[in-house]
Amino acid sequence: MILDQEGLSKHAAAVIEAAHQFAQTHLVPNAAPWGRGLFDRQALFEPAGSCGLLGLQVPREWGGSDLSFGDKVRVLQKLARIDFSAAMALVNSHNVAVQLVKSSPHVLTPLYADDLIRGRMVACTALTEPNAGSDLGQIQTTAIRHGDGWLLNGSKTWIINAAHADGVVVYAQTLAGAGVKGIAAFFVRADSPGFERVAVSTSSALSSMGIGGFRLTNVYCDASHLLYEPGKAFADIMGAINLARTYVAAMCCAMVSQALADVRVYGQKRTAFGQSLDQFQGWRWQVAQAATALQAGELMVSEACDLIDQGGEAQTAAAQAKLYATSMAQTQLGSLLHAMGAEGFLDDYAFLRHLTAAHAASLADGSTAMLLERVAQDFRFKPGAS
Repeated sequence: MILDQEGLSKHAAAVIEAAHQFAQTHLVPNAAPWGRGLFDRQALFEPAGSCGLLGLQVPREWGGSDLSFGDKVRVLQKLARIDFSAAMALVNSHNVAVQLVKSSPHVLTPLYADDLIRGRMVACTALTEPNAGSDLGQIQTTAIRHGDGWLLNGSKTWIINAAHADGVVVYAQTLAGAGVKGIAAFFVRADSPGFERVAVSTSSALSSMGIGGFRLTNVYCDASHLLYEPGKAFADIMGAINLARTYVAAMCCAMVSQALADVRVYGQKRTAFGQSLDQFQGWRWQVAQAATALQAGELMVSEACDLIDQGGEAQTAAAQAKLYATSMAQTQLGSLLHAMGAEGFLDDYAFLRHLTAAHAASLADGSTAMLLERVAQDFRFKPGAS
């Protein structure tokens, strides 16, 4: 179905509103128990799928919404205001559906896309290994030709959705010594012989993210499940990382925005020494500082989103947005918690979950040091830089 720009905008607005309603009616009552480790995948993925939140950028012909990247980010912000971890779990499964449609529209998409979009199936992307994080050229998981397919061996760790994924995009080295040129991507079913989950113990505040790992021992992958050939997988990884850095930054801004909203309401109703907290200059300045920092982060995110939607070079903008937004969230969430006082520790608020999430966000998709070097290199070679 072809829609004009006005129709697409109305559809995007409807999806964003659906995300808001889902967050208020489903995440609000569940986020606190999930943050204590009481997470059940059936309570998240299928309800989200029924609301259209797992097909955001999947083309309409496959049952998705075909949103712009900027509109996808707006959806994620609605979710992250309540539970960053749940939003990360959903977007990571969604991203695999997009990958399948893009790279295997005739083979893998008919097999798995509908189940992924509806939340009946959960997926994840497996890059990080026990001895290889941001340095992708050091991936040690191997893929060796075997008959008409491949045999995969190795381990992955710190993977979002690993604890409950049914399908995994596994990045593996096909040629020793080839570095990133030898990396290929395979779609592996978690019920394959030789596939073993490895638990990773993390803060229960991140339980809905399903962080864990895998061990692959002679896992056979049919040639039809090769998602990206050697040499093409790395380009896909780098493009996906720029997108992820941007939406992680946006989600950090969303957490601070929710904290500010909670603090404003609390400051009006809580009294001390005969007047409400928002009558005290020091309290107001603390909140104003957070609001100003948030505005700066949102502008940086907006710039990166615009570049991505326009097909521009967004590597530096994405790195800067993530650098600033994660640091801003770590600082301002702590400051706003103090503005709430002990009240901020109650389950009615997300301060503690959000603080944990902000620190986790700073480690996702490239460390702070790595991003700083990316920005420094761009400045070094920019015309007129001295």
